[in-house]
Parts: sequence; structure tokens; C-alpha cells
Amino acid sequence: MLVEPPTRDELVSVALAMRHRDLLEMQALLGTEGRFPTAEALVARWEPILPHMFCAKLPGEPIAVGAVVLPRRNVASIGMVATGRFNRVAIDLTRFLLRRLFPALRAEGVHRIECMSMAGHEEVHRWLRILGLREEGRLRGYGSNGEDFHSFGWVQDARKAGRRG
Repeated sequence: MLVEPPTRDELVSVALAMRHRDLLEMQALLGTEGRFPTAEALVARWEPILPHMFCAKLPGEPIAVGAVVLPRRNVASIGMVATGRFNRVAIDLTRFLLRRLFPALRAEGVHRIECMSMAGHEEVHRWLRILGLREEGRLRGYGSNGEDFHSFGWVQDARKAGRRG
């Protein structure tokens, strides 16, 4: 498996072939209906940040694309969609995130990594826990059609960071 920033074509490919639960989640976040409008909206939103994204792929096959944005100073918000072949890269991508991406974010001063995930997307919730994010709460009506989401986050222990609370 290779992880590098995606090309626009790779982003489009994964967006069009994303898993059904990813599609439902993206529709709730983007306010779209249907696979093609949702893929188009996702590409429009993520294309400007392509150099700051990651793509997990096998030779000639992009399988997952993810974005890391900094909505506030020292806070990273992550999102990802994947095709039905995610299990082919899941272990290697998990290692990449835990050994490279997350440590790099922390080295840059990030003290919080967060992710919102739609209620019922249990496969993703389990994976977020494996990545060290903890469920923080339910966000009622967070989606564009009133769908509930769960907030997951990893927060650096302020005592270990030498900060005072």
C-alpha cells in the first residue's frame, strides 16, 4: 500500500465508489442526494486541499481518501471516505495514521484531533477507537436532514504537555 496526496482523478474515483455508509454520511454533511451529486460536492469541497490530503492505494487503485483540516489553531479535524475494498488497506493505513500522520500533527502543536461520524456507522466508530479517538457525545440533528452524529476526539493530556488547566 502507498499513501500520498491524491490526484483529482483519484479523489473522483473514490468519491464515486465510496461505501454505502460513507455515501449516507457525506449526503448528511453536504446536503446532497444521490451518488453523483454527493461525489461532485465532495470533490468540490476537497479539491482545493488536495496537497494536504492522503490517499491509500494499491497499484493503480485508489481505495481511501482523507482530509485533515485545521478549523482552529492546534485542532485537527479529519474526514475520510473509502471504497468497498477498504479492508485491503485498513491495517497499513491504520499504521500510517498512528505512526506518521498523528505524530506529525502533534509535533506541529496539535493538541486535539477530532472526527464527526454519523450515528449507526459502527464500522467507522470501531476504527476511530482503534486510532485512539474516544467518543465524546452525540450531536443531535447535526446532519443537513436532522441526522444524529457522534463526536470522537483525541486530546493531549495538558499535564503531559506542561500546560496549566
